[in-house]
Amino acid sequence: MKKMTDEEVRDVQIEMLVYIDKFCRENDIEYSLGGGSLLGSIRHEGFIPWDDDIDIMLYRPEYEKFIKLMMDKINSDYTLLNFNVKKTLISYSKIYANKTISLGNLDKMHPDMGVYIDVFPMDKMPESDNERIKFMKKVQNQAENLLSTSFPEYVSGSKAIYAAARLFLRTPRFLLHHGKWNEQAVVLDNLMKTYEHTDVSKVGFTDSRYREKECFNKDIFSEYEDVSFEKHNVRKIKRHDEYLTQLYGCDYMELPPENKRVNHNYYDWYWKE
Repeated sequence: MKKMTDEEVRDVQIEMLVYIDKFCRENDIEYSLGGGSLLGSIRHEGFIPWDDDIDIMLYRPEYEKFIKLMMDKINSDYTLLNFNVKKTLISYSKIYANKTISLGNLDKMHPDMGVYIDVFPMDKMPESDNERIKFMKKVQNQAENLLSTSFPEYVSGSKAIYAAARLFLRTPRFLLHHGKWNEQAVVLDNLMKTYEHTDVSKVGFTDSRYREKECFNKDIFSEYEDVSFEKHNVRKIKRHDEYLTQLYGCDYMELPPENKRVNHNYYDWYWKE
């Protein structure tokens, strides 16, 4: 198999983003670029130069509609990775390109997965800071239960030392939950939707690595607009400044020091033959 260049990986990601954008517009689904992808669209009109992935986010009702309709859509080019469709050990979804594959690394989570876009649900959260932090810890604990249901997946890591640490830390959970990935995925998804029918004003991705910073006013997910990303018009929340300031600080338009410019280069990507 031929290894993909960084430019080829980005080209495939853009193809997927254009596909997702068209799908969402055709089905009246609102989505937004999220995280570093949203920051990149505002600061660089595309990828952050040292970044290598694309994230989108959807308010939970839009996310559920997106997943349901995407499950029903037959497409030989892309695969939806969601616990309703196939085995997955993560709390969100991915869409990946079937013409690509990852080989030769320590990450065994999804061995057949190709170049992907992450799709995050944005759920309602408790108003109180203390209650919200407790709730997110509960979600993240359940996410660990899901991760620990399968071997060798639960020791997966980008470095051997991470894999060794996870073997030690997750083995007790594996002994308790092994083989029950679907059951644990359903528990996790329902837990994340705990506040779905309550009148709270805060939302976020409840399994976020940003932890307490992942808390936004629900209203910012009520209005959307087009934004240029690598010369393609895609969607974003109108009130992006509130979101980006919360995650990255009020100086998010300034470039970070060079030693802070890190990517998520966990994978070696190849073209399928």
